[in-house]
Amino acid sequence: MEIKKVFGFYFSPTHSTKKITEKVVEGTGKEFENIDMTFSWKELKEYSFDKNDLVIFGSPVYSGKTPKFLRESMRKFRGNETLMIIIGVYGNRAYEDFFVEAQDIFEENGFKVIGAGAFLGAHSYTTKVAEGRPTVEDLEKAFSFGKDILSKLEKIDVLESIVLPGNRPYKDDGVSRNVAPEPTEECKNCGACVNVCPTGVIKTPNEVDPTKCILCHACVRFCKFGARKVKGDAIKPFIDFLEGKCMDRKEIEIFL
Repeated sequence: MEIKKVFGFYFSPTHSTKKITEKVVEGTGKEFENIDMTFSWKELKEYSFDKNDLVIFGSPVYSGKTPKFLRESMRKFRGNETLMIIIGVYGNRAYEDFFVEAQDIFEENGFKVIGAGAFLGAHSYTTKVAEGRPTVEDLEKAFSFGKDILSKLEKIDVLESIVLPGNRPYKDDGVSRNVAPEPTEECKNCGACVNVCPTGVIKTPNEVDPTKCILCHACVRFCKFGARKVKGDAIKPFIDFLEGKCMDRKEIEIFL
């Protein structure tokens, strides 16, 4: 099967999904275009693709599912028996129903999901879990995955949708915490947090709407002064669970 162009789409507040998805796209060796949805997902235009395109879609896993806020944007992709690869990046706990849910959303709009990859990224709540992921080795595996995708396409003329891990019906969405990282005494009011927030809920370093925060922790990761954190015990039980039960290294899983 001939692929003329590869399109990479990703939502990636802390850049883990970006790095992985771009490496998979690059590994295909085809002409490609990468589209970063991190700041455009709310107003994302409709994209249409044909049979000779390959779409590689990357997203972080949120509570074992596709991010709730991202699903409307995902439904703006229109395929015409277009082949798709799904990349899920999770923080060393579990990806649960992410892949089957994403597959159903895209296949309802004319795509054929022929592969997927479960990759690791440092957890948004605590960098101690999946610390340093994705590693250089992880990115090399992502590149090799891209090569393997094209190798498969060159050998097979007719491809069927792949069976991916997960349950239908899907698990319930996680409960909104209604909290957000806030400035500490170390804040220099530089505004970097405003620029990296993918939901626009940080109006100024001191003005945040916690009801719309997705707890991606981009503002925490990219603060040069270490001056933002979720105060109190709102997410502490989850951090304690992650650091107590999810520290064993998990490996990349490829479905192709």
